Amino acid sequence: MLAEELLTANTSNCRDALEQKYLNLIEERLNYRQLVTYVPNKSEPVHRWFAYKEGFSHQLVKRLLVELEAKPGKSRVLDPFCGSGATLLAGAEKGFNVTGVDILPVAVFVAKVKLRSASDYNLEALKEAISSLIANPFKVSKFNAPKDVKIISMAYDTQTLAEILFFQEQIQAETDDKIRDFLMLGLLAVLGKVSYTSKDGQYLRLIEKPKMNSVRTALQRQLEEMYQDLNPFLGQSLMFSDLVERERVSVQQGDARKLSSLFDKKFDIVITSPPYLNRYDYSRIYTLELCLNWVSDFSDLRKIRHSLLRSHIESKPATTDEVKLPALDEILINLQQKELNNNRIPVMIKGYFEDMNQVIKQLAQVCNPDARLAIIVGNARFAGELIPVDLLLSELAQNAGFKLDKIVVTRYKGNSSQQMGKYGRVPVRESILFWTKPDLEVERVSA
Repeated sequence: MLAEELLTANTSNCRDALEQKYLNLIEERLNYRQLVTYVPNKSEPVHRWFAYKEGFSHQLVKRLLVELEAKPGKSRVLDPFCGSGATLLAGAEKGFNVTGVDILPVAVFVAKVKLRSASDYNLEALKEAISSLIANPFKVSKFNAPKDVKIISMAYDTQTLAEILFFQEQIQAETDDKIRDFLMLGLLAVLGKVSYTSKDGQYLRLIEKPKMNSVRTALQRQLEEMYQDLNPFLGQSLMFSDLVERERVSVQQGDARKLSSLFDKKFDIVITSPPYLNRYDYSRIYTLELCLNWVSDFSDLRKIRHSLLRSHIESKPATTDEVKLPALDEILINLQQKELNNNRIPVMIKGYFEDMNQVIKQLAQVCNPDARLAIIVGNARFAGELIPVDLLLSELAQNAGFKLDKIVVTRYKGNSSQQMGKYGRVPVRESILFWTKPDLEVERVSA
């Protein structure tokens, strides 16, 4: 259908055709509904050190490694959107060579600290450092929080912010870099707990908390729990990182749109979940954490925001125009006729698929022949227009040389009350895409 016809028809013909095209490759596995979330990690040693709600469970990674027929000690595993490290930790535990990449500095830091084993520390020195930090009497710090990041002054009362800066200064004075990182992760982990904020989807929501622990109390509890997980002789903790070879695992800050510039090796397995097309802005969600260690003013925060994959509403227009998918054109044309609550939604959608196209092409470059991939994604709906992200990304993957094996639906998510009230309730899939990179040489010989 021509663009002009689409503009007047407001149809979903192209998307309907796409659904029919892949109908036989879609299967449901609804018992995975919780595994694709962070929830199972909340009670697991080490995984629980930092609440990264956008992540998935380590149990899912272990199941996918089996399903993808990964070979411990042989298969190289990549997670180009590694977040706080669920793939890295689970893969390392099972004896895989695992590499993680993420563009968000706080995520890379968290993953790096979680990947260290008890043998990386002098546990007695660490215990003493924790005790000394908690026992230090408060004094006004020389450190300052970014004054032009407004959420900071709204998130904390004056005394709480002063205590955070005090502990930040004390931790920065620690001379042992591993102990310093451990203590800093503890402080990062409690920032939300002692604030008047809640990580609520796209941003930090201000909420009332009539009863909150002091920074000192929250930090003490956090560090004691972390130390218990680290020390295999305490309680019922399982410190799995003592069971793996640490040199098998690495994590680095980097852009998944530029993977080929990061590695001189190739990978056999990819398990990852790119940001969903859901307007979530990680630079907003993790503003408190970023401002503790990586951001000195709002301009720094804005640089991080504009470096992220274009899945949020403040994304700049894409610098490429390579994605030519009729179903995507249909969505964008239909949205031109809608009253949107933010006129930048089409810019975000176009930018998202342009960016993901770059990611997929980069994956094709860094994957070995016969590589197998599992990509966890969520579909979206804006102004009543359903966006089949799973199908559109699979189209781009096939354009890049991958083969779509199947799409496993793990759950159906609801719509916002505003969307349901205006456009009705339409289930939105959250799926795992299974792709293979064909071995063209084997196919050529077979032919």
